[in-house]
Amino acid sequence: MAHILDPKHLSNDRDYCAALDELQRVIDADADTPAGWRVDELASLISEYEASRAAPGRNAPGLSRPAVST
Repeated sequence: MAHILDPKHLSNDRDYCAALDELQRVIDADADTPAGWRVDELASLISEYEASRAAPGRNAPGLSRPAVST
C-alpha cells in the first residue's frame, strides 16, 4: 500500500506534521500488526527529522529557547 510517508525521510515541516498526526492515530496498535510496525517506522522518521532540525544553533521542533541578552 503506497503511503505519503513511504520515503525514507521527512523532507519538510509538512511531512513532519503529517507523521505526527499519523503516529497519534496508530500509537496504540498492537506491535505485531501492520499498524504497529508503522508506529516504529514513524517514530524513526520523526526522530531523525527532529535530530536534523536540532543542528547546532537551531532549536528542536516544538521547543523554544528563551532569548539571551548580551
